[in-house]
Amino acid sequence: MLNLKNVRIDNCGTGISAPKDAKINADGLEITNTKQAIELRDPPSLMIKLGLPENTPPMYLIDAMKILEGNKKLPDKKRIDSLKNSPLVEWLGTAADLATIGCVLLSAQTQGLISSTLERIFA
Repeated sequence: MLNLKNVRIDNCGTGISAPKDAKINADGLEITNTKQAIELRDPPSLMIKLGLPENTPPMYLIDAMKILEGNKKLPDKKRIDSLKNSPLVEWLGTAADLATIGCVLLSAQTQGLISSTLERIFA
């Protein structure tokens, strides 16, 4: 919730930028001389949050997560190495830094970011 009371915004590019689903309560709000008064933006996609190109095929991410999950008893280094021949790494090609991608995916998996997102997509 964004509560704005007696706020004056003047002479800037964007007066207020908030997520599309933000609840905004404004009382005495004045926005003048701006390129855009209020911007309601879409949240960044999961791919962008993970540092992957936005057009990454979701199934490639899912396959990579399955590989990591299937090797969860291995040390992290070996789990990351197991991604080497995954569709995700092959699709990314030479731009792919296996260690960086692997660490990001392991971290996201540990935090539950990936599993909760995939559950919502395929529920």
